[in-house]
Order: sequence, then structure tokens, then C-alpha cells
Amino acid sequence: MRKGWLFGFIKKFAIIAVVFIFVVGCSTSKDQEHIQTIQAYLENEFNGPNEKLSKILDQEGAYPPELEAYMKKHYDPLVADLEKMVNTNNALLFLRFAHGGGYQLQSKSIVIQKVDQTDQYAYNYEVELEYSRNDQTNTATVTGVININDDGKITLIRNVNDDGLLENMR
Repeated sequence: MRKGWLFGFIKKFAIIAVVFIFVVGCSTSKDQEHIQTIQAYLENEFNGPNEKLSKILDQEGAYPPELEAYMKKHYDPLVADLEKMVNTNNALLFLRFAHGGGYQLQSKSIVIQKVDQTDQYAYNYEVELEYSRNDQTNTATVTGVININDDGKITLIRNVNDDGLLENMR
């Protein structure tokens, strides 16, 4: 009788252990996917503008058709609501300022960490970058928090600190 109890306990413990390992593994996999999405967004936002984007930004009007196509290609796969991201200046903001001031942005390092104190998919980010114009290079560190939905798309960018970057590029 005692042997049956011990066997049942071991069996239940083994099942719980397997479920725990599965949940942790899935969580890590989902976090990795989210980090890849954030990495792609930050690389888009903090490198350039390239020649193609510069030509698009030189066109008349605030949002020419070529810019819409560019945004759909580079940002739409990463964000939940592209129109909202554009309207809240969370997409293409830094590249527009760089272009307007004649600067080039180049990210040097990107660090992304999950915010542990929340059940939401929230991630802190830090981008160290160089911005250059006329053979003069400066550095800045941009930090913030990015939220991602259950579908793995960016929904919100908040608490952005640009280390004076936008002001310096004016």
C-alpha cells in the first residue's frame, strides 16, 4: 500500500516537472520572437536614412505614396497598428529628423530586456548610436519601453529618453 502512494507521488511530480519545463520553454521561445521583432524595429529606426528613403522624404507632401509603401515594407510586419505608430511619431521619427538635419544614424549596440515585474509583454531597450554629419560624429543613447501584443506585434512605445538626440539634430 505504501509503495503505491510513493509511485503516485513520483508520477505527479514528474508530470508537474514536465509541464513546468514546457511552459518555461515556450515562454523563452515567445520572448525570443518578441526580442527579434523589437530588434528589427530598432534597427529600422536607428540606421539611415539610406538613399532610397532620403529620396522619398525629399518629395512634396507629408505622406507620399512611396513613403506609404516604404512604411508597409519596413514597419507593418512589426507593429499592430501602423497608422497609429505613424500618427504618434513612433515610427520613422528619428530618421525624419536625421534626414532633415543632414545626419546619418548608425546603431552601435542594441540591448533588449524583458520587464519582469509585469504579466504584459513589455521590454526595456537601450540603443547606443552614432549620428554624423559633415565628417563630425557624436553619440547618443536612446532608451524606452516597448509593449508587444499576443500576436507578437508592437503596440506601444513609451518612456522614450533620447539623450538630447532629436534636439541636437535640429
